[in-house]
Amino acid sequence: MSESDFNISLKGNVDAIYASLGTRKEFYITVQNLTENYMPQVKVRLTMPPQVRLVVKSEWYGGIAKHYSKNRLFTILVKENGVYDITATLTTKKGHNITFPFIVQAGTAQAPTKTISLLSKPIVDKPVSKVSCPYCQTEISEDAKFCPHCGSNVEEKLKQEKDLVAKHCANCGAELLDEAKFCAKCGQKVL
Repeated sequence: MSESDFNISLKGNVDAIYASLGTRKEFYITVQNLTENYMPQVKVRLTMPPQVRLVVKSEWYGGIAKHYSKNRLFTILVKENGVYDITATLTTKKGHNITFPFIVQAGTAQAPTKTISLLSKPIVDKPVSKVSCPYCQTEISEDAKFCPHCGSNVEEKLKQEKDLVAKHCANCGAELLDEAKFCAKCGQKVL
């Protein structure tokens, strides 16, 4: 048995609860049994800081059938404005002990948020160079790996041709440009 046997979440898959100061806030915690077995005696207990009073601290879900979920109602009372971390701990008689953290936000305090950048990188159109397919001589894109007309492996053929035609320095073995008079790596005069 592992944590992947259950899914525990706030009803509606929300990340936080928003509460008013001094007012009871009710919310549901959903437990889903992901196993192929009936799971007897599932309990969820909440722990939180003293600024938040628990009206209902724990709930028994009873047994949960395979691939079935149950909701239980919890009630809290927030005593001070702020953002508070709450932990729901699921325990079973079969040895599960799973924690689920979530946030309670009360009053004007804001939970820390992730910054979202609305700027995007400009799309730059790179110029498309054309070459002839070495098999059918049709004009194709330079970065094509296969010819869209004859289906041949253009990349492999061009590499083989390049290896045959490429000049190398007699001194250091570096590849030379066709028009090179001197080696760019060691300075040796090309013969």
